[in-house]
Amino acid sequence: MRLVVIEFMTVDGVMEAPGFEEHRTGRNGWAMEVTDAELGDFNAQQIDGAAALLFGRTTFNIWAAFWPTAPDAAAEIGRRITGLPKYVVSKTLRHSDWANTRILRGDLEEEIRRLKEEPGGNLMVYGSADLVDGLLDLDLVDELRILLFPILLGSGKRLFRDEAQLRRLRLLSTETSSGGVVYLRYERSTSDGAKAEDTAPYLWTGEQYETFHAMEDTNRVLATVLFTDIVDSTGRAAALGDREWRLLLDRHDDAARAEVKRWGGQLVKATGDGVLARFETPPRALRCALGLCSSARRLGLQLRAAIHTGEIEVRGDDIGGIGVNIAARVLASAGDGEVIITRTVRELATGTDLAFEPRGEVELRGVPGRWELYAASIR
Repeated sequence: MRLVVIEFMTVDGVMEAPGFEEHRTGRNGWAMEVTDAELGDFNAQQIDGAAALLFGRTTFNIWAAFWPTAPDAAAEIGRRITGLPKYVVSKTLRHSDWANTRILRGDLEEEIRRLKEEPGGNLMVYGSADLVDGLLDLDLVDELRILLFPILLGSGKRLFRDEAQLRRLRLLSTETSSGGVVYLRYERSTSDGAKAEDTAPYLWTGEQYETFHAMEDTNRVLATVLFTDIVDSTGRAAALGDREWRLLLDRHDDAARAEVKRWGGQLVKATGDGVLARFETPPRALRCALGLCSSARRLGLQLRAAIHTGEIEVRGDDIGGIGVNIAARVLASAGDGEVIITRTVRELATGTDLAFEPRGEVELRGVPGRWELYAASIR
């Protein structure tokens, strides 16, 4: 079978909640605003042309909640979907009562290559951004079909993650519906990009680089960066519902704002399910992070946090640069309720009541070298 990915996507790259499933800021159903006949025909043709369906766990649960009991207007396509073989990649989904469903728990590459070797037509993947990310990394996607909707949503999960591998695509075809949806079909390209002689006139000189860095360095400072993230925010949002989750997030954000202020930091921004803050010293950031974890527990939430001290770029009210990138990557190493710090923070942190557990050296995606990490706590 050929593996074909189908994605509904906004102009700003969001793929989350095109239908009326829950969206963390309530901006769901954006694809339903376009009701032209071509779009309906396209959706029917994709399902009719599918030999089997492949999902990640979240998208599978969304479909399993709706399609088996779809209303009369959508019952025919619902029956077709129910009749198709359905594969869901998950290590946590225990079982499914939806007919013709098989859970894939093994190695992703082995499982998908085995499916692709089976005879038949197209193995279709809908939504499932994390799964698609893995399939692209393994070069298992034969065709990418994107329906680009004329909407800037402003929030939600993006289809393509930061720091993904460079991949060149070849455009197979493009169509535009009467409602302004652009249908793009791509396959992998064997091209290495533009020829050197074509780009030579646009290469920067050493002097131009020096001028740029001189202009940028005026906004570079040394600071301590704190990132936090609510553990299993998607699951909690689904369990509570949009309204209750929004109220809980507001309480979390208020508590975070107060805690950052108490320790003399600057709350740069809320990140949807966490915060980014900046401090002048590592001890203040560290004690703030521990305080944030405690306040989150009082709200019934689990928080994880990461701290790094390094050079950042001040961009108006926002911050960026390598120091921020490192803190964001370190956050991925934090477990439930943990505060993970880099060696730089460990060496500058003071306080006899603080304990530091070595977590070894790790590689941080997109950051050179190996980084020594510690888990911080109160004795």
